[in-house]
Amino acid sequence: MGFDVWKAVLIAAVIILFALLAAAVWLRRKKSKQKVQKMPMCEKLEKINALAEPFGFFYVKDWDIFSTRKDAWQRQMGYEALFDAAAPAVHMVMDVWPVYFDYEGKTWLIEFWKGQYGINTGGEVGIYHADHIVPPHQYRFAHFDAAGDDEMPWIRCRLTRGSETLYAYEMKHWWLTGFAMGRFSKPRQLVLNTEIAFDDSAMAEAFCEGLKAYPEGGRYEHCGNRVYVRMNRSPKVSVLARLHRAWAQMWNRFWVWVFLLVTRPFTTSLDRVLFLYEQLPGGLKMLLGFDRKHYKKKKKEKKKGHACHEL
Repeated sequence: MGFDVWKAVLIAAVIILFALLAAAVWLRRKKSKQKVQKMPMCEKLEKINALAEPFGFFYVKDWDIFSTRKDAWQRQMGYEALFDAAAPAVHMVMDVWPVYFDYEGKTWLIEFWKGQYGINTGGEVGIYHADHIVPPHQYRFAHFDAAGDDEMPWIRCRLTRGSETLYAYEMKHWWLTGFAMGRFSKPRQLVLNTEIAFDDSAMAEAFCEGLKAYPEGGRYEHCGNRVYVRMNRSPKVSVLARLHRAWAQMWNRFWVWVFLLVTRPFTTSLDRVLFLYEQLPGGLKMLLGFDRKHYKKKKKEKKKGHACHEL
């Protein structure tokens, strides 16, 4: 009899503990929701950009996407074909279209990507070059540096999924990107339209020669110093690669669902990320490499006379 009493007391204590934890979670969630809802847009933009800056990104309010900063730390890494080969291992399932061409004593690489990046649907255009002419059989092993400030062309991109435009964005850049958070897509559902304005028509012509050699990604048109590229095809991959991509996509779809569920009732990436941060600042700090002190420092700098704006 005594054992049954203690057993009942223990069960009751566990139930009460779970009830208290549930109540605490509910109250914190409610408080976080109210805080984000009351936060001025200017403060939201400051905070979201402070969160994204360590990762080399900034928030684009007009399209509710994240894009790459020109001073992103990734610029120092450049590009190697190994990056694309390893992408599915970190749940990045993309169509890739590398275009190599020689111009003024260097081998250049302009690469296009579209697909699923974890919980993000996105597209990218990167501009790189080697410091010498690279023979074609070395393309897969060569290192390419990111284009310098005086080498960046004007890039205009539009990523669509069916009849929906996920973003249409333009900038002079070495790596123009757009990532729509909380969206799941199969790479073949996406079309990336890009216009690149080179400094001169000779480089545009050299790029077109490279496109002729690598036509598997889509179509292109050439007009003067501008080249229009439509990436609307998915390259063939091996059976093993398809299985690997399918496994990664299964988890991507699951985590998109979890993200949307946890961040209800918010509908923009801006509010969703800030809502998560307010609920789990410690966990999000570990996830994003962000420290509250960093944000407070930025906020103080803004108060000294800088106007609130998007980066």
